[in-house]
Amino acid sequence: MRSARNITGLYVHIPFCDGKCAYCAFYSVRYEPALADRCLAAVALELDKFKPLAPATIYIGGGTPSALSTRQIARLCRLLRDRAATRRLVEWSVEINPGSVDAEKAAILAAAGVNRVSVGAQSFDDRILKTLGRRHAAADTVKAITILRAAGIENIGLDLIACVPGCARALWRKTLRQAVALAPKHVSVYALTNEEGTRLNRLLGQGKTALLSEEAQLAMLDLAETELTQAGFGRYEISNYARSGFECRHNVACWRGEEYIGLGPAAASHAGLKRWTNRPCVKAYLAAVEAGRIPPRDVETLTPALKRQEQAIFGLRMAEGIAANIAAEYSPALERLRSDGLVDLRTGRWQLTARGRNLADYVAVELM
Repeated sequence: MRSARNITGLYVHIPFCDGKCAYCAFYSVRYEPALADRCLAAVALELDKFKPLAPATIYIGGGTPSALSTRQIARLCRLLRDRAATRRLVEWSVEINPGSVDAEKAAILAAAGVNRVSVGAQSFDDRILKTLGRRHAAADTVKAITILRAAGIENIGLDLIACVPGCARALWRKTLRQAVALAPKHVSVYALTNEEGTRLNRLLGQGKTALLSEEAQLAMLDLAETELTQAGFGRYEISNYARSGFECRHNVACWRGEEYIGLGPAAASHAGLKRWTNRPCVKAYLAAVEAGRIPPRDVETLTPALKRQEQAIFGLRMAEGIAANIAAEYSPALERLRSDGLVDLRTGRWQLTARGRNLADYVAVELM
């Protein structure tokens, strides 16, 4: 384990939820109180393996962290504060789903030091939420934000899903404007994708629904950029918009190639040239950690060249781009991409053009 000062972020994966959404391919299991208690105890044991640790950011995701009981949320916050030094901590984020947060949970988060919350709104139309397999209504998102602000948490982000079948352009514009009206500090916009093993994947295979055409998807994403930038949000990463100074520091650090530790089943870590991911199985995770062993994980050792390549690819996804001197070994590919109008060199940094943002996956392939 490298020195704690090299670790920028701490990520905790809470694998529990109340049921799978139609599009979700992330690892999760149905919430069971006793199983969640065991998982929290195991997270504490796993974290002890990495002490001393003084992260600049903590991010609790899932799953649905807010699916935990009030007591369990308090326990999770306490174990993190007790086992990870917080002297450098500047951002502590927690993901929540509307409908699973109340005043007591919000107060516990705020008192512990959580200063950023990401709310999985996805849509403000109940029919679209039903299509997505969500278990909350649009009114629940409004209520959740009211509760969080009453607890003193002002840095609130909203997640939205674009390109949902049945969501016409006018309805998508209305959703974007409803999101802006709630005055969040951050908005993430993700295009609906076909992920293997999901209910959406099965419906597509049976011909019971269809994704939007590529042209229609790009039009919806362009509309999001127009609405959000006109409302004062900066598009600092392809899928992420924020008011100035409210970019997600945890994610930015990861995209820049900084080091982080992940705890829990399916959590990923990156330290030096090592990258590993705990395998997505709660039972295997618990069996190993409770026996004092390292949880089953997949480990990869990067070469310096591969790490630089990843930093170039992820760096280009951000508006700041990558410094020309760092990207020198990719100059031939970048010049070709510039001739195609996909990247540009501005003030010593390579950055995606508007067209390049729409073809970011192609750009990544060209840099490999």
